[in-house]
Formats: sequence, structure tokens, C-alpha cells
Amino acid sequence: MAKRNEIIWGIILGLFIFNMVLEDILPITNVFDECIALLCIPLACIDFLKHKKQGHGKMNATKRMQFVLLFLFLGLGLLSNALHQYQPLWVVLVSAVLSTKFFMILITAGYLWKMFPIDLEKQENMTCTLSIIWFVYTVVSAVFSNVLACPQAWDICAKASLLFALLVFCEHSKVWLSRICILLMLILLLFSGKEKSYGAILVFVVLYYLVVHKKVQTKLRYILYMAVPVTVLAWDKIYYYYVVGQGRFAKSVMTSTSFQIAKDYFPLGTGFGTFGSTYAAKHYSPVYHLYGIAGHPELGEETRNYLTDQFWPLLLGENGFLGTIIYIGLIVVLFLQVQRVYYYNKKKYLLLIYLLVFMLMTTFTESGFMQPMVMVYAFVMGLILEEYEEKRNKKLEFFVREES
Repeated sequence: MAKRNEIIWGIILGLFIFNMVLEDILPITNVFDECIALLCIPLACIDFLKHKKQGHGKMNATKRMQFVLLFLFLGLGLLSNALHQYQPLWVVLVSAVLSTKFFMILITAGYLWKMFPIDLEKQENMTCTLSIIWFVYTVVSAVFSNVLACPQAWDICAKASLLFALLVFCEHSKVWLSRICILLMLILLLFSGKEKSYGAILVFVVLYYLVVHKKVQTKLRYILYMAVPVTVLAWDKIYYYYVVGQGRFAKSVMTSTSFQIAKDYFPLGTGFGTFGSTYAAKHYSPVYHLYGIAGHPELGEETRNYLTDQFWPLLLGENGFLGTIIYIGLIVVLFLQVQRVYYYNKKKYLLLIYLLVFMLMTTFTESGFMQPMVMVYAFVMGLILEEYEEKRNKKLEFFVREES
């Protein structure tokens, strides 16, 4: 049973890690993470009915809050689409799924863990195997780029960051192999050429020192403190895009326009698929014409170069101030979930808080929680959080029985 579960999770994690590469070889994998995300609804229904038969069909408070916020976010976004009708229905529905995919995958992973329980901390062999394959493929595809699809620098950074953290997190029976794999992931991080890679290493070292050595729970203010050195690392780009290029370069134009849209379409924004998202670019949104973006040399209909590499402008534009607050609520609920794990297992807490901080870091330079490369983060976090919830529930049931 344990071996079977390890194989199942190894295959799923492998598909997540190599998803961007496989898309060029097997077009069907284009919708892999969307299918995993949409599983959350039928799995929630099955789980509810199963528990109802056992006499306790009530969903736990955290999942209830997640579903309430998700449905609010989706409902208000779709209402905005219905009011303004800037995009056809199919674009709206696909964009709605992509916007909430991270949190739906997080929930799906929890339900799948109940069906196939596993302790990721004990999966050294699986993690080492995936790390070696990822390293070898990245190097070989870089050398033979005319034959193999080479992962993007951001994809290399995201997956190497995850595998590096998992390798440190695992119990080590083959210390030499784990150390080699950790070194390989560090090499990928250092040579990916992304400031985020250096920021990821710095954040992990700081968190490891705080959580493992000092036994300190990571407070929100510590995360804000860590933002300072990360900002210093990325200052050249921030200064270039937002100071030197204010009103001219793509990032600054998208940011200033998103605030204007949020003000003009208060409080709901222009709806899914209309500003900053994948399908707003693919099915060029009329909103870009309304705000003069269509004539921009980088963002115009002919070029469409930097329309999808920001997070907060996407939220503000498509979902307005209200949708942005609700999405922040989803992140806060996730943060509170992670905080509870500190009292259960320090190493698992370290992994979770690192992945969350990395995600928050990417919201200022990429499309953050909506970035396809990091959907595997949601999956890994969902597994660990569900394991914690299950053990917490069993402990509560034990105390209830003791009291009665």
C-alpha cells in the first residue's frame, strides 16, 4: 500500500514538475493542472457525503472558509463580466479557473491525500529521483536546444527551489545522495540567472536559521523584514521599470492602468479575462484599447510581450478592490493554516512557510499565485496541510472521547 501510494504521488509530482516541458510533446498535458484543480468540487461532494453517512457531514472550518472565499471571488468576477461583457463566455470561464487554480489545487491535494495517504518527509528516493531527472534534462536540453524543449529560466528557478527545499526537508537514509541532489539544485538556482533564485536561497537560509535552530515561529513582520534584502537584490530592475521607465515601460504602464481601472470600475473591476491574464492577452481584450495600451510598442496587439507577467495589477484590473481583498483573504487563510503546523512539526512548517514566502516574493515580479510553474507548490502544500489536519482531528477526537 505504501509503495503504491509512493508511485502514485511520484507520477503526479513528476507531471507537475515537467508539465511545461511536456506541453510541447504531449498537447493533452496542457490541461493537466486545470483538471487537477477542477477535481476539488466533485471530491468535496464525495467527501461530504461520505462523512454524512458516518454521522458528521460538516466540513471543517478552514475548508469552509476557503470555499466561501473562492465562490465569492468567482461570483463577483463573473458578475462583473455579466455587467460589462468585454469577453466571450468561454474566455471568461477559462480565465476564472486559471485565476483560482492555485487554491483549487491546494484543496484537491488534500482530498487526494485522504484517499492515498503519504508522508513526504519519508520520500527521499522519490525526491532524489525527480531532482536528478530535472537536472539532467535541464542541462541536456540547454545543450541540444534545437532538439529538446528547454525549460524557461523562471521554470528552472521555481522547480529547483521546490526540489531543493524538499531535499532538505526529507529524512536522509542515503545522506551522500541527498547532498549531491541538493548541490545539483543549488547549481540550477545559481545558473538560472534570476534574481528570485538568489532571493530564494537567502530566504531559505534565514527561515532555516529561525525555525530549525532558534525554534522561532515565523511572524508576518519577519516576512516583511526578509523583503528588504530581496528588494535590494532586485533593485536594479525595480528602478529601471518603475523609476526610469515610469509611464513608458510595460510593467509601470500595466501597474498604473490597473489602479485606474479599479477606480473606474469600482469595486468589481472589468471581469475575468480582461486585463493582465493569459486569455486577456491571447484573446486580446477590448479593455486594452479603451485605456490606450493597444498602441504601446511592447503591449500592443501585434507584440503582446509583457501582458501576463504581473500579479497585483491583474487582480486590481480584473477583480477590482473588492476581488483583491477577497484574494488576500485566501492568502491569509493559507498563512494561518501554515502557522498551525509549527506546533506539530517544525520541518514541515519550514517547508510550508518557505514555499508561501517564495510565492509572495513572486507576486511582485511575475504573476505569482497564477503562474503555471508554481502549481506544484499548491499541490505539495495541500498534501502536508491535510496530513496535519487529519492528525489534529484525531487528537481532538481522542480528547473528546477521554472527556466523555
